[in-house]
Amino acid sequence: MGRQFKVAVLGSADVAEDSAQGRRAFIVGREVASRKGVLLTGGCGGLPHAAALGARAAAGITVAISPAMNREEHVAKYRYPVDSDIILFTGMERKGRNVILVRSADAAVFAGGGMGTLNEFTIAFDELGPTCAIGVLEHSDGISDELAGLATLVGRSPAAPLIVESDPEKLVEMLFSHLHGL
Repeated sequence: MGRQFKVAVLGSADVAEDSAQGRRAFIVGREVASRKGVLLTGGCGGLPHAAALGARAAAGITVAISPAMNREEHVAKYRYPVDSDIILFTGMERKGRNVILVRSADAAVFAGGGMGTLNEFTIAFDELGPTCAIGVLEHSDGISDELAGLATLVGRSPAAPLIVESDPEKLVEMLFSHLHGL
């Protein structure tokens, strides 16, 4: 078996998993799993959880990197789901967790989101290298729809290729094509 790539899905935690955007995130997760990738999330609900459900529906592996210190805090303080195959408790709150989550990924997919997603994008932009990839699910609402434009404003490109695509299947295909081509 070839290398098992880790793909983080980052985005809106407060968007319903059964919404149109949730169904697109589900497809991202399903496509990652169909390519034998491991799906990473921040352990939250919403679009990342929809992607995790998609990965699980395709018999994929899901790993939640939680901001909580333990399972009790994960559920009581954050009100996060506990159905991932593996939950890693960082105890580092959300921003600290974001660094671990993004640095652990071979590819990062952004969908919807707000300030937390923007924080995750800046980490990916600055820290993921050319052997990684950054994907943006275009037309997913929230800050993700602005990320490609923000990248041009800073006057430099990320070291990892930035792939923007509205079709979730094509986006995952393009990310894995890049990862396998290295």
